[in-house]
Amino acid sequence: MKIAVIGATGNLGGAVAREATTRGHEVTALSSRDVDVLDPASIKTAVAGHDAVVASVKGADHLVPRGLAALLDALPDAGVDRLLFVGGGGSLTSPEGGRFVDSPGFPAQYLETALDQAAALDLLRAADTTVDWSYVSPPPVHLVQGDKTGGYRAEATDTPLTDGRGESRISTGDFASAIVDALERRAFVRQRFTVAY
Repeated sequence: MKIAVIGATGNLGGAVAREATTRGHEVTALSSRDVDVLDPASIKTAVAGHDAVVASVKGADHLVPRGLAALLDALPDAGVDRLLFVGGGGSLTSPEGGRFVDSPGFPAQYLETALDQAAALDLLRAADTTVDWSYVSPPPVHLVQGDKTGGYRAEATDTPLTDGRGESRISTGDFASAIVDALERRAFVRQRFTVAY
């Protein structure tokens, strides 16, 4: 496939770009210098001719949902019908029933980004679009730096996946692997999925 990765200079976007390249896909690594994620015309120019777009963005002033709206506007005009949006884990449901981002102990330094990521998920679920989107959430807390092990679970659910000890965790390498797998298999279309061991 020909895959455009928006946010390829970031931690997760870079991991996805490397994983896709390793598998032999043609990857266009895009940073904020290459594309204005808030400008549909800029997006259209950058991604036209690709089979899929992976977007891993964050920033102030509600950049995440505003950027997603621009992507949904631009991709049909660019002839791209597949979007995989790298979202957050804060919108996953806690054992108490609410979203992690709404819990009293949610870390203040991540709150704005988590709320923006949750807003992006709501926007996707409500969108009337021809784009086959997927929204991927890491575990709410334990997305850890690390290489690919080749073993992970991915499921379309709003609840974190946990191991036998009740922990929900994944390495950046396996998280990136799950994203590229979803693209290759055209899995989780119009769904949020999450990944963990």
